[in-house]
Amino acid sequence: MAPSFIFPQNLRALEEEHEDGRLYAQTLTDTAALRPSELEEFVKGVSFDLSDKELFCVEEQDVFDRVYSLIRGFSSLTPACKLNLVESLRSNLSVLLPNVDLLSRAPRAQDDDSPVLDRVASHRNAFKIYTFFLFNIILAEESNISSNNNPKAAVSTRKKQPINSWNWEPQRRRILNLIANSLEINLVLLFGSSDPDENYLSFIAKNAFSLFENATLLKDSETKEALCRIIGTCATKYHYTQPSCASILHLIHKYDFVITHMADAVAGAEKKYADGSLANSLIREIGRTNPKDYAKDTVGAENIGRFLVELADRMPKLISINIGVLVPHFGGESYKIRNALVGVLGKLVAKAFKDVEGEVSSKSIRLRTKHAMLEILLERCRDVSAYTRSRVLQVWAELCEEHSVSIGLWNEVAAVAAGRLEDKSAIVRKSALNLLIMMLQHNPFGPQLRIASFEATLEQYKKKLNDLEPDAPSESVLDGLPV
Repeated sequence: MAPSFIFPQNLRALEEEHEDGRLYAQTLTDTAALRPSELEEFVKGVSFDLSDKELFCVEEQDVFDRVYSLIRGFSSLTPACKLNLVESLRSNLSVLLPNVDLLSRAPRAQDDDSPVLDRVASHRNAFKIYTFFLFNIILAEESNISSNNNPKAAVSTRKKQPINSWNWEPQRRRILNLIANSLEINLVLLFGSSDPDENYLSFIAKNAFSLFENATLLKDSETKEALCRIIGTCATKYHYTQPSCASILHLIHKYDFVITHMADAVAGAEKKYADGSLANSLIREIGRTNPKDYAKDTVGAENIGRFLVELADRMPKLISINIGVLVPHFGGESYKIRNALVGVLGKLVAKAFKDVEGEVSSKSIRLRTKHAMLEILLERCRDVSAYTRSRVLQVWAELCEEHSVSIGLWNEVAAVAAGRLEDKSAIVRKSALNLLIMMLQHNPFGPQLRIASFEATLEQYKKKLNDLEPDAPSESVLDGLPV
């Protein structure tokens, strides 16, 4: 049986020998020193072995060393060699995945399970090796693209050598979708428990999060969706929640372009697995943060606020359950967080309480919760920050437009809006005026009160009132009216 493969810290670490006897690269081939014809033959030989031998031949030392040598020098390969290698590795992993399910159904001998266990170990090794090499191909190619797109290096790169362009984007999509699919199969037999070893999950999650730092890559919807699936599956299905939570918050603080993508990943995981543990952990972590930290880090506060609003838009019911841990931040110094929380409450009022199913007690609780949120929104109209006062008036306008304000609150909101017309801040006065306009357009009595049809009957009733006897107070004013 081949030595066990353990994910190293990086690709080059595979060249180091360890005392535990793990699989490592022993015989290296310098692919950059090979002539084009020799390199092509070398790649063809590797591809032939991968396709001709068993799926887990990649754990054989000779095959492993040659594949590693090609991955190590991947950026220097020709487009044809790259495509050949990628297709060989990807097709083998795609065939290996259904074989894992077949292993679980294979009959076992009563007296000796060692052949089955050896086969499981080989499948596990091959599964991890293919995943490791394919992910490193993505990292190498994306790094190469980034360096070529560097303005300082672009001119010299063009002068030195012609660009070996190949159609990389479809390959990247296929690889990431395959890795995402590999996480969704039953890995219990391979890893011996419902959760794969942390070494494997750490490698997958760490590199997936690193790809989220590339804004250009995220413009490809299929690539982004695959990355979101990887993150959601690791964090939810395999309970890699806390490290994922820390990585998500780090990315949100650092890059504003990942906010919607992270919200998609979190909401997608909750929808797919009916498990909101990742979202709950994120909300609790944000709620536990010292409000003073948000006052110091204005960019981070704005990004976190936008993320909360995106989550509330996608997962209103779950956020409404956890809103209590966020409400204390209304007392913080960061107006950007208060602005965001106002937006969150607006999303929740509009979306979280629409269903009419459930017991009477649960309906009563939801009604009280919604009323409490509306009270907070009314209170925030007197916030110390003009930006927050303006934002809350905008939220009220959005709620009016969506017909989410009850008739009982209509007059109170109108009074607040009218009062804010005298605010010392111009942006607040503008928002208050827009709110009043929106209330007129969407008032529950109709956008226009047509009085022409009532004017004729109004004159008739006025005449009848005048004709009433002043000394007959007991008679009804309706006596004598046509039925």
